Amino acid sequence: MSMADSLFKKDTVFLLEDDKEYSAEEILQNIGKRLSKRGYVKESFGNALIEREKKYPTGLKTYPYAVAIPHTDLGHVNIPCISFVRLKKGVDFHEMVNTSSVVNVQFLFCIALDGEDKQTDILQYIMKIINDEMLMGKLKNASNEKEIYQLLIQIYSIFPMFKKIEEDCSNDGK
Repeated sequence: MSMADSLFKKDTVFLLEDDKEYSAEEILQNIGKRLSKRGYVKESFGNALIEREKKYPTGLKTYPYAVAIPHTDLGHVNIPCISFVRLKKGVDFHEMVNTSSVVNVQFLFCIALDGEDKQTDILQYIMKIINDEMLMGKLKNASNEKEIYQLLIQIYSIFPMFKKIEEDCSNDGK
């Protein structure tokens, strides 16, 4: 099982395709509740996402689509995973680089790790995806959660740099 298979799960991909306009806090609570219900995180996860986002915003003004990469401090995760969320209507997040600026995001990669040791590797993987216009277009146009999950796993396999990350993860357990 690759690192992508073990972190991206079919039931952690969410499409919010309704016409409701959400706040960033509502989205983060929504993710927290969904992941908690599935056993991946503790009930404290949603509030921890909100508190960390207030201190360290995660919105990125990337082209062609702005994204957010929310995550929490340690202690709120039961089973490590990455949740991918696509919104029909964007939601405003404060920008990571210029915290006084707001960016409207349609995609979130919510990282739930139980240790900080692989966070840099995961962020590199996510940055590779969000900086690729073709890949983001495929995620934007995917028709359902299953299709998005399959795309995320396929994307992992096309980047050679992630084979090294996977080997490093495997060697950590020896």
